[in-house]
Amino acid sequence: MPIAPRVVLTEDQERTLHQWARGRSLPTRQVERARVVLLAAAGKQDLEIASAVGISNQKAARWRNVSWKWV
Repeated sequence: MPIAPRVVLTEDQERTLHQWARGRSLPTRQVERARVVLLAAAGKQDLEIASAVGISNQKAARWRNVSWKWV
């Protein structure tokens, strides 16, 4: 199994992502992306993230690589 790239977040980024992941008035896509990045930062692999969030592993891999940069 290939190793997914590590995601390292600052405290501010992590705090923001936790707020977004709990957001009820935010777009679903934003909430999903926040959850993906938080799980990636916790060391989870793409398949684990996809299963936990309910998305494809390709989407999890894509969001792992780009999403945290817009926080």
